[in-house]
Amino acid sequence: MSEKSENNLSDQLPLLLYIANKVGLTSTDVLSTVEIAQGMSFSQQTASRKMQELEDQGLIKKEYSPEGLRIGLTDKGINILKENFKFMKKIFETPSLKKSKKITGMVTSGIGEGKFYVQIQKYNQEFEKLLGKTPFPGTLNIVVDKDDYKQFLLSKDTIKVEGFKTNERTFGMILCYRIKLQKGNKQIDAIITIPERTSHPENIAEIIAPVYLRKELNVEDNDRVEIL
Repeated sequence: MSEKSENNLSDQLPLLLYIANKVGLTSTDVLSTVEIAQGMSFSQQTASRKMQELEDQGLIKKEYSPEGLRIGLTDKGINILKENFKFMKKIFETPSLKKSKKITGMVTSGIGEGKFYVQIQKYNQEFEKLLGKTPFPGTLNIVVDKDDYKQFLLSKDTIKVEGFKTNERTFGMILCYRIKLQKGNKQIDAIITIPERTSHPENIAEIIAPVYLRKELNVEDNDRVEIL
């Protein structure tokens, strides 16, 4: 494969992943360029062009049916995804990531942003599902090392709380990670929340729990805690 072809394939990989997520690896499904354009934030013209490129490279197949144009992956397309999966799996299973089982941080005062999100009904309902209990109407902010924090989150499963719209405004998605917060011998189940729209810097972990964490862990600003 030429360097030009490899670069082109690299550009097409996100779309190939999108199609695989929509139709599966071995099946086909009706998938319009309008839907693809919306899902990938393309124009419909760009979506059509990129789909044609995938077909020209032998990575996808098209089947015409009464329901519409059905799209599926070819064996070549599946193999491309498998190779990329192996590559990513190797990265995420490096010893340095496996060791990221816990990080230490320092309690700090917040600006009330977390409390705002927790008290919004739709978010609150999703947090309650994740915690198994009603969340305390506030968050605990922990100052952490930015790089250690990113590495720690890579070792956790990401849970998405989808955004939504009201008549007044749009609320963005929130990424959540189940954790345990520990001080001394006391450990509490909690969730790290990362709103799509936040003013917090990258070295602040914003944590919600079904209890008032400062009281339950007996911590104040500048006290150190462990996130597991």
